[in-house]
Amino acid sequence: MRPILFHLGSLPVYSFGFMVAAGVLLSLRLMTARARRDGFPDPEQAADMVFVAVFWGFAGARFFYVLENPAWYAENPLRIFAFWEGGLIFYGGMALALVALLCFLRLKGIGMVRGLDFILPYVALSHAFGRVGCFLNGCCYGSACEFAWCVRQGELEGTFHPAQLYEALFNVLLFVFLNALYGRKRFHGQVAGLYFMFYALGRFVLEFWRGANPYWGLLTHNQWISVFVALSAGLFYGLKAREIAGGRAPSGDNRPLAGGKDHG
Repeated sequence: MRPILFHLGSLPVYSFGFMVAAGVLLSLRLMTARARRDGFPDPEQAADMVFVAVFWGFAGARFFYVLENPAWYAENPLRIFAFWEGGLIFYGGMALALVALLCFLRLKGIGMVRGLDFILPYVALSHAFGRVGCFLNGCCYGSACEFAWCVRQGELEGTFHPAQLYEALFNVLLFVFLNALYGRKRFHGQVAGLYFMFYALGRFVLEFWRGANPYWGLLTHNQWISVFVALSAGLFYGLKAREIAGGRAPSGDNRPLAGGKDHG
């Protein structure tokens, strides 16, 4: 583990913060390039979408983490703002970022479902970088194992699954798939629906190799959330697909697809 990646003079550069920043900057570059190429959305609006998603995503992820550890943060209130130390709950960030993005898209007159199709592949890419940051930071570690690829985790005894890297690889594959699908999607909402379905299903499986997660009955709390997200996304996907099958224009958007593909 390497929580501090390097120093700039006497200033430490934290691994988690560095990897998150790298993922966001790469995603922003790719998003603005696609926006210029496709004409949707306006490149400045694409940058604004990134800012909204990152700011409210971090706020939600941190807020839910603090709610899970109230006693410790009551004794160390200033550490609530130490984002670079890790301590984030992705589903909390997803929830608040989604609400903020939908509000932003509505305010700007951008089709909400179409806007989500545009940004969500890059959420997966940024998330992959963040999980590498978790690995370097030593947080979100996996369960105990004795395979050749298992790793030591700070001062803990034994070796553990590199669950952070498992999820990073999963998110990279999810980005590659969704990014390829985006230009060939059959309806607005296809990319968004598949993102939420596949991420939730992947997270459900990956939880079996995560360590120190609280259980609610037979499953961890993240697995229960994953079930809810996957079912909700599946219902959304099915309804949107039925609209297309029935010959109706996709709802919730301001620019229908032409010829079954999104050319704008």
